[in-house]
Amino acid sequence: MTTPRLKLVSSRGSATARALALRRGLVCAGGGVTGAIYEIGVLAALEERLDGFSLTECDVFVGVSAGSYVGTLVASGVSPSVLFRNATHPRTSDLDQLSLFRPNLGEIVSRLVSAPVTLVRAFHDFYRNRQDATVTDLVASFSGLLPSGFFLLDGLETWLATWLSEEGRTNDFRDLGRKLRVVAVALDTGETRVFGEPGNDTVPISQAVAASCALPGFFRPVRIDGVDYIDGGVRKTANISLALKDRCGLVLCVNPIVPARYDLAKGLLPDGRGQGALASRGLLSILDQVFRLTLHSRLQYGLSRYRREHPETDIVLFEPRPEELPRLMRNIMRTSGRIRIAEYAYRSTLRKLDAEYGRLSRVFERHGMALRPAVSLSKAPRRPEAARTGTAAG
Repeated sequence: MTTPRLKLVSSRGSATARALALRRGLVCAGGGVTGAIYEIGVLAALEERLDGFSLTECDVFVGVSAGSYVGTLVASGVSPSVLFRNATHPRTSDLDQLSLFRPNLGEIVSRLVSAPVTLVRAFHDFYRNRQDATVTDLVASFSGLLPSGFFLLDGLETWLATWLSEEGRTNDFRDLGRKLRVVAVALDTGETRVFGEPGNDTVPISQAVAASCALPGFFRPVRIDGVDYIDGGVRKTANISLALKDRCGLVLCVNPIVPARYDLAKGLLPDGRGQGALASRGLLSILDQVFRLTLHSRLQYGLSRYRREHPETDIVLFEPRPEELPRLMRNIMRTSGRIRIAEYAYRSTLRKLDAEYGRLSRVFERHGMALRPAVSLSKAPRRPEAARTGTAAG
């Protein structure tokens, strides 16, 4: 009897098809309002330096949270320079029309009305289980007093649906012409859903973007076909793997979320508390730093893995330097200061392209793209050149 030969199978499953050099992907991670503005500034600077290539011509677009909003607009043919001019308009921008801070009044009122019943049940359960219960159990039982989110994303969904319904645009993944992947997480199961992939492409783009942007606690989960969805960044920071899955040879990733870095020598604030720069500002500042550290460390781990497993793919990352992180970006939902954030992103990206011109020009050349030579920042424009196309986002 012949002994059958064993067939070794990789723990990662079947081998992924080799990447295509001329297939380019654009990945926009989350980062709230300030993150979206930062991404627009980065993309405007990058497109300014690309010779004969517009980022709207990328083959695959991946958007997570606020990055899904930016990615959808670029995938729909809007030049980043147009987005930049819109975001930095001195009076108003499309961001002001999204009604991001529409309060979730219906649920808030409903929970306030039921508050007496909730409190009675909490104290009753605590008393009945007083031998085992702790104060933390009592506090946790009060969570029913809080809404599932303080604000609604109806304004974003409505604005985007209206914009995508205009002539020459589409709110249907299947009719877009480019591959757009919008990531959200099902709240009750913890599973990731990639809207736009075959089998998940019947949901309107505007609804998928709203689901991906549902920052837990801040926004009420977005319900689609009986399922509650929250921010796509909960599971993965950027989901670069989706671009690799589509065999992109070049992946451009913009990540606005990095941990703040303070000069420890100047860390003590003159408030007499004897605490560092973040601890002296209270719990929310500490939680924000933890949030940033978690997301950024996940991204760094993923990048090292992807580069090891996909050596034929070039991944170029754009993100703020921690020590340069603008003060205005530390509150990710802040809408003011957008002009300064966008200009910081634009100028800092020009500096990166200048400093790494030799390496990056070779990277882009491998994928059929040309990077314009570095120029002195003193001669660089403060804002992008006029859009190459007449398409606008407003």
